[in-house]
Amino acid sequence: MIKQSKRQQEIMKVLQVRKSCSVIELAEQLDVSDETIRRDIRHMASTGAVEKIHGGVMLPHNSAEPPFLSRLQEQREEKQRIAKLTTSFIKDGETLLIDNGSTSCYIAKELITHRNLTIVTNSTEVARELCSRNNNRVFMAGGEIRSDDSAAYGPTAIEFARQFTTHKAILSMGSVHAQQGYLDFDLAEAEFKRAILPQAEQIIVVADHTKFNKSGTVRVADFTSVDKLVTDQMPPADLVESIGSNRIFVAP
Repeated sequence: MIKQSKRQQEIMKVLQVRKSCSVIELAEQLDVSDETIRRDIRHMASTGAVEKIHGGVMLPHNSAEPPFLSRLQEQREEKQRIAKLTTSFIKDGETLLIDNGSTSCYIAKELITHRNLTIVTNSTEVARELCSRNNNRVFMAGGEIRSDDSAAYGPTAIEFARQFTTHKAILSMGSVHAQQGYLDFDLAEAEFKRAILPQAEQIIVVADHTKFNKSGTVRVADFTSVDKLVTDQMPPADLVESIGSNRIFVAP
């Protein structure tokens, strides 16, 4: 495998989320000239890592995509709106526990203007986005890192997170069900979330409308354990009744 430069690795990260991008957009995002990006694209295309298109670049059609990167693309605009509203509840200097999830990654991007945050997370993507910015401190849970989503789970990650008390815990959720509460589909993820519920003064769940009354696998929390549900649409009537309208915040 031909080694890529750090800038070319950043180009790949952008493409894994967006699939394609223009030269101008990449140049602005990476703060380099258009010609520098074109040189990178020519080199990357010669190795088969990307395909050149008019005015830009895209991933090859046969590129295998990890499931987590696919989830980042799903309901992207809705998740960005949810992230923007969620971060409006956060003050500079607060201590936050942020779990791994596609919406959590968008929240991390929205937090880049906040200052003096202390972040506890099991997500390498969240940690990477927020470390070395605005005097933030980031604590990353240990344990085995999963290849799918680059997140740490298991007993080591849980014990690490339990050492911290935080102002807020921000949890993504796989399902919000009127009868069963907040659920997830992966046992390790649900165990991590359940373990950190008592550590935070306020629990915020973030979930887009596709999670409403979706059948989940593992229960994480009942509705009384969560202070805020931040979403992109008002839930169905049965969910509103179960959650309480005062706990639901809909992103504009």
